[in-house]
Amino acid sequence: MQMQLIRDIGNPKELVRFLVTANIVLYITSLFIAPGAVNYDLNPMVFLSPGTGVLFKLGASGTLPVFAEDRWWTLITANYLHGSLLHLLFNISALRTVGKINIEIYASSRFFLIYFLGGLFSMAVSSLVGISLTLGASGAICALIGSMSYDDWRASKGNLKMRIASVGTWVALIAITGLVLPNVNNWAHAVGFVSGFLLGFLFWPQTSKGESKTLGVVATSCMLLTIGALIYGLLFS
Repeated sequence: MQMQLIRDIGNPKELVRFLVTANIVLYITSLFIAPGAVNYDLNPMVFLSPGTGVLFKLGASGTLPVFAEDRWWTLITANYLHGSLLHLLFNISALRTVGKINIEIYASSRFFLIYFLGGLFSMAVSSLVGISLTLGASGAICALIGSMSYDDWRASKGNLKMRIASVGTWVALIAITGLVLPNVNNWAHAVGFVSGFLLGFLFWPQTSKGESKTLGVVATSCMLLTIGALIYGLLFS
């Protein structure tokens, strides 16, 4: 398994596919664990919503799981769970689009670390500010967008207007999404974007130097940690 993960880290298409597949598999699993708890209301915002108890078991994060139940591993697993079919489709569509662009800029290891750490930070802050239960890949995706915005920022060099516009476009899109759609965790979006921007600053000077073996090991370790946390949530929580 470890060797396959290392190969995935080095293969951009496979790595994005791995993340998309993980989100889809966890969503389908959440439906089959308790089919009687699934919401079949034709309202697109809640259609095929898994039961709250199932999402909690699989690793939804927030103040309740993290601080009341000491389920710290949910800071990782919550980034792979979704509350409805529309929620899943929106996020995997964004992940496929943004992921392909981001991985061309930062290469595989840095791409995955931005996704992993951005999601982790977004769930941690959401829990700290009092959001009782939260889940979804959007915080991690916003981190990818944030690091892309940093690349845009650097590419525009001395043109302040272009710098503001490149970042402002993404910020406006994220903000509008949070205002229009119900039950959106805007804290996760904001923290994901900011952490991604900062991680872009951390990783950007290395983009032209190829993949670092050290970062490859760290990224693979984080991937193994993610898989372990997801399996633990499914089998032992």
